[in-house]
Amino acid sequence: MSASEIVQQAYEAFGEGDMEKLASLMSDSYVAKIPESLPDAGTFNGPNDFIQNWLAKIPTLWPDFEIEPIQMYESGNTVFMHGKITAGGKTSETMHMFVVEEGKFVKFQAFDDSATLNSVANT
Repeated sequence: MSASEIVQQAYEAFGEGDMEKLASLMSDSYVAKIPESLPDAGTFNGPNDFIQNWLAKIPTLWPDFEIEPIQMYESGNTVFMHGKITAGGKTSETMHMFVVEEGKFVKFQAFDDSATLNSVANT
């Protein structure tokens, strides 16, 4: 399976609310970086930290949050996902970067439009 296909599986699992499947795609040494300009964001270490301390908060912060991949760009073991985020009646574009090793994510970094997301966050 290609790195892009693994990333696609992650977005499908997230969209379905299947955090167990999502966690199975992450290595134990997984590191995720969310722009610190967003509420409760920062660096998360390991699948459980990321899922429990970031992803689990999204429904409270943005009850109608949706993310839709537009295009995947793969370069070696790095995948960039250009996507669209809809929350609070506003839509913005994003870029997410994944590093995949041995079929699992080892690194994730979001480059989200924090101004738009903050303007509609329930904080």
